[in-house]
Amino acid sequence: MPKFGMSGQFTPTSSGPRIAGSGGGGAGGGAPLGSASNPASSAAQMYNAGQRSSGVYYINLPTVGVRQVYCEMGSSWAGGGGWMLAWKCTRGSRFSWGSSYWSNTNTYNTGALNRNDEDAKFDVFNYYTASEFLAIFPDLNTGGQTSGYGSGWSWRKTGENRTCLSRFQSQSQISGNPRGQNMWQGSGFSAQGGFQWYGFYYTGGGHSSEVRWGFGWNNEGGPGSNDVVSGIGTNRAGTSAGDHIWCCQSTTGVNRSIRAEIWVK
Repeated sequence: MPKFGMSGQFTPTSSGPRIAGSGGGGAGGGAPLGSASNPASSAAQMYNAGQRSSGVYYINLPTVGVRQVYCEMGSSWAGGGGWMLAWKCTRGSRFSWGSSYWSNTNTYNTGALNRNDEDAKFDVFNYYTASEFLAIFPDLNTGGQTSGYGSGWSWRKTGENRTCLSRFQSQSQISGNPRGQNMWQGSGFSAQGGFQWYGFYYTGGGHSSEVRWGFGWNNEGGPGSNDVVSGIGTNRAGTSAGDHIWCCQSTTGVNRSIRAEIWVK
């Protein structure tokens, strides 16, 4: 049975996150916000209402309706809670650049409502219009653009108003100098010493160097013969996420497939 504290809020236990169920207090006929009978519109709505327990909640998504969603609610988690897990990958190839999961509303392994090492894509990815995107790479160095989520590297992009499904099919450059900024420095990603690019849906590097979220590198001053590919949804290496060197790197990173998670708020 789900556990509730004095306030009626659901409390995870050491065995893992529990489903927020019915209970006293709150709206929706006495059920707490985020329960089956009183679903929230987002994790951010619950966070703003005072919820601080992470776990699985019921979220009413556009188009498809109520779904169970894993939510991180801690006040120090990635700059403040209210994050919803949209996608995650193990060290594999299911979500490579050309996978239909990037362009269709299909889902995968939707019962994997946790941060375990496995592949999953949820309806949050397809239908939730997010203002912020967060990537966590649990098996890289710890650091990056936010903190409080445990180990691993992080990227964070604010100022969005899109679904993941839309965002990862549309090019948007975030930086032309990632080697000098905190999305790369100290990460464990490789680099080349000439051309550099960071953002969403990179397509301009030649040598099949496309990536859904990540870096474009070349040892020359412009793109066209890129030989290092780093990020989420790679083409040349065919990985769900990874850091891959073919030649001419200026910095050698992990040079392998990697785990990744995508969160939205």
